[in-house]
Amino acid sequence: MHESENGTRAGKGIPGEVRRITRGELIGAAEKRLGPGYWLDDDEIGEDAPVLEGHFETLELRPGLTLHTSAARDLQSLRSGHVLQPGIRILAVVGGETELSFGHRKLRLGPQTLDPAERSKGAMVSLAEPDVFSRRWCRGARERKVSLTLTAEWMDLETSSELADFARSHLAYQPWILTPKSIELARQILEPSSLQPGLQRLRLEGRCIDLALEALSSLARPEPYGTTLREIDRRRLVRLDELLHSEEVLGCSMAEIARTVGSNTTTLQSLARGAWGCSIFERLRAIRMEKALGMLVRGGSVGEAAEIAGYGSPSNFSAAFRRHYGFTPSRARRERAA
Repeated sequence: MHESENGTRAGKGIPGEVRRITRGELIGAAEKRLGPGYWLDDDEIGEDAPVLEGHFETLELRPGLTLHTSAARDLQSLRSGHVLQPGIRILAVVGGETELSFGHRKLRLGPQTLDPAERSKGAMVSLAEPDVFSRRWCRGARERKVSLTLTAEWMDLETSSELADFARSHLAYQPWILTPKSIELARQILEPSSLQPGLQRLRLEGRCIDLALEALSSLARPEPYGTTLREIDRRRLVRLDELLHSEEVLGCSMAEIARTVGSNTTTLQSLARGAWGCSIFERLRAIRMEKALGMLVRGGSVGEAAEIAGYGSPSNFSAAFRRHYGFTPSRARRERAA
């Protein structure tokens, strides 16, 4: 178990005990952990008013390597912020969306962001000096996020490496593709384990190092598309994403999907892998699974969720759901009950 943001020990749930934290608790815990200066910009919210619901925690795995996880829902619309110390921040948002900024560097991440080309991207930002971090909250919005902080001392950087140059450049930004491997690593980090505390810490540290390697290796290889994506290809991605989220796609072959979008199968698969890090049908399975999770959290049955995900057998769906999220459909329904 990790130390949670309000200083308590979190239990097990999805991915931990579903809790509510008040404005006063949040500010008190943040100032204890980060020092004075944490702020929320809405002074009309009382100290006892709940502002977050879910599971969120911070753990220093070892000096220079810190993990922050969040699987939470905003209960208020506002903006928060505080000053961060130097280090490289690695972010992987595998559910919902989040809007945040490091100094002047503004980011919008997560599978539910508006631009389909941005939905499977992680972010890496270097703070060579202290600077302000802020996050925009939106009532009802959810996020499932893993954030790692790596200091230069922990990485023991060589003076002439690409990583050292990146670490020395204040507010340097590097996007990276959330591959199926990195998404699975993030889900395993978010999901509690039944291991003993000492073994759980080793497990977390190993997963975090592997995730950091996934992100840091992007410095050695240019992003496939980034800001150079042609407008016609951006429009194709938008249309493809709309199609994959609709019922119209069910039963369509790859060739039929490509014709609908105005492309061919080879080009379209290449666009999908460049934007999302997976094939079109892998993306479709993930979307259907997200819809199934939404059904379960709203109180739907496992059978209804299985139908939404395209499974004729609830048992097959349950097995696939656990592989995808790291927890069972029954635990997702318990979040609703909690």
